Amino acid sequence: MVNEIFDCNLSYGPDAQSLRPCLSLDELDIEAERAGILGGLVRYAYGEPTLGNRRLSRALTVNRGERKYYGVYSMLPSCTHEIPAPDKLPAALMAEGFRVIQFSPEHHRFMAHKIAIGDYLEMAQEKRIPVILDTGQGISLEQAADLLVDFPNLTTILSYANCWPSDRLVRPFLESFPNLVLDLTYLLTDQGIEKMVKLYSARRLVFGSGFPACYIGSHIMVIAHSEISEEDKMLIAGRNLRGLIAEAHYD
Repeated sequence: MVNEIFDCNLSYGPDAQSLRPCLSLDELDIEAERAGILGGLVRYAYGEPTLGNRRLSRALTVNRGERKYYGVYSMLPSCTHEIPAPDKLPAALMAEGFRVIQFSPEHHRFMAHKIAIGDYLEMAQEKRIPVILDTGQGISLEQAADLLVDFPNLTTILSYANCWPSDRLVRPFLESFPNLVLDLTYLLTDQGIEKMVKLYSARRLVFGSGFPACYIGSHIMVIAHSEISEEDKMLIAGRNLRGLIAEAHYD
């Protein structure tokens, strides 16, 4: 039995990529409760990042009982002065309900390169603040690899948004970067979870549903019926992600 599920890949907002978007965090929360999700990381699916950050911060202040959500903060280059500077950002994240950062260089029109965002990544690496690298959000695997070569100890959640078997593409990341975990939203390979656990341990995997673009229940079933130990299932379902957040420093 898989319980205490903590999802690394939730979103709400007017996202054109989803056929049935949740337009508010309240709508998302209803579906999460129905599926047995206790919370997770949430991003606001809207094109303008600073507005999305503000709207998400306001939504996160509402008490939802036992279910707890943490915001995914959309980052921009510091030279544009649109978000807090690297030395100010950790405290802002903590104060406003965020715990991880992400960036969408293609969508938000900046380079996925250390000359544009290296100061934030250096800060995140030092403070162990998780950074989401999601190829569904405007960054390629090649760009992600280049950034991680520059910041090899970055605490990273890698999400490779592709429906085809991807072992040959994602295993090099697990081999090369010790603080990287793999979001299982798109891991659809037969016996894929079992193989990943055998090779890299369950601690390198985190549960993600991709909801509302994807169906929560199918992802829970994959974990519940995988041929791994109950302890490994619990690590993947939520304990690994909670641990990443707990290890970060926001002072």
